[in-house]
Amino acid sequence: MITRDNELPIVIIGAGIGGLAAALALQQAGFAVRVFERAREIREVGAGLTLWPNAVKVLQRLGLDEMLRDLGLPETAMSGFYSARGKLLAPLSPAEIEDKLGAPTIVIHRAEFQAALREKVGPDTLQLGARFVAFEQDENGITTSFADGQQVRGCLLIGADGIHSSIRQQLFPQSIPRYAGYTAWRGVAAAVPQMIGEFWGRGLRFGIAPLSRERVYWFASRNVPENATEAPEGRREELLAMFKYWHPAITTLIEATPVEEILRNDIYDLKPLSHWSKGRVVLLGDAAHAMTPNMGQGACQALEDAFVLAQALRHTQSIAEALHVYQQKRLARANMVITRSRQIGIIGQWEHPFACWLRDRVLMLTPTPLLIQQLVSVAGYIPGEQAST
Repeated sequence: MITRDNELPIVIIGAGIGGLAAALALQQAGFAVRVFERAREIREVGAGLTLWPNAVKVLQRLGLDEMLRDLGLPETAMSGFYSARGKLLAPLSPAEIEDKLGAPTIVIHRAEFQAALREKVGPDTLQLGARFVAFEQDENGITTSFADGQQVRGCLLIGADGIHSSIRQQLFPQSIPRYAGYTAWRGVAAAVPQMIGEFWGRGLRFGIAPLSRERVYWFASRNVPENATEAPEGRREELLAMFKYWHPAITTLIEATPVEEILRNDIYDLKPLSHWSKGRVVLLGDAAHAMTPNMGQGACQALEDAFVLAQALRHTQSIAEALHVYQQKRLARANMVITRSRQIGIIGQWEHPFACWLRDRVLMLTPTPLLIQQLVSVAGYIPGEQAST
């Protein structure tokens, strides 16, 4: 295990899922950690989050089985891909996926999950209202500066500050988010889902997943120009017009969602990077490998990062060696998921009638075991118990 430089803590910028999971994993590995978040208060907003088996296995190894049972809802009902009107194109059995991938798929409310992680990390670890400005490093440590003039000395700086990461901007200024070509809407409705899965149309998609406490997480995506102006009639009315002729379960969910809680965001990802660190600074989660949500792997990959980085630091003799191991184990895999997720999004957002017909036909003709097998390389991944060079 790395000997701490004068007992300096590991400094983490960003208190999202990746940053908090990293803090918890590092604390469990015996390191002192400080987490800094620019927001002055943590607002309990957000939508649903799918934790695929690869993420569930990480959380189990962090001893969070009880948290998953309390907050999450394992997928048990049949789901699949549907046409806009609700014709089943390809069924997916959660039981078969669990059997093949070795763990259940769990849907959880993002804000509730983050709040539970904050509680596990402990209040003394996290400082709110701390906006990162810059870092300087030398052979003995790293100094992180904040907008209020505060400076914090650490042995390692972890940038977990999201897709618009200020730390990545300082490390790799050429790396900027790229627009995927579509906008997403998300919401949580108090309802029992009539159907579960994704509906694919022409340049338009809608997804439904059950949450705990008789709630439903839904999302929609549509091809629009970047920074497009919202419809004057408001988000809910715009969505109702978009999906007017789709399966009626979609309209029901949109109408059951408080309009002020419907989120809207343009979708971006990052072009894969060739490395994530320089000296004593390293990136994690969306800061390193932001991806489109088409595979539901954004938070899952951040959780893998957190676990593998903590294990690398625990089982190596220097920070340089640990960061080498971390990138060796994580970089190619995360970049693969970026690329595959972007490709799925392109196909899912096709607009040409013949292309969409062909896509749907291929889905209908693909055997279910083959569809599940295609998940194995991503969602069936098992992070190693111990990092090694």
